[in-house]
Amino acid sequence: MVWSILSGLAAVGTIMLVLWGYPVVAVIPALVGVFLSLFGSQRVKARRQEEFRVRFRSVEQIRATHDLSGFHRLRDQAGEVAAVRAVRKEFPGISLVDAVALVRS
Repeated sequence: MVWSILSGLAAVGTIMLVLWGYPVVAVIPALVGVFLSLFGSQRVKARRQEEFRVRFRSVEQIRATHDLSGFHRLRDQAGEVAAVRAVRKEFPGISLVDAVALVRS
């Protein structure tokens, strides 16, 4: 959340500098905003993946402890992409590769 606010402030600073007639100087807060945005999204992704590892430990544990037939049924009816989205919604922090493996298994 803090990273979003900071990158938003950098965007506002960029716009203000462009409107005031300093487009070259506006590159600096624009780059800062991009950096903050990327850094913040990576931190959120790492936190979700860590929470996933703590909660489920591995994809094999999910296979052993959860009924995946609903995801397979969704895959057959709506397609693999919809099933992968459902898996990632059900198990936040799971990687795309692992979600695809669960749907295909």
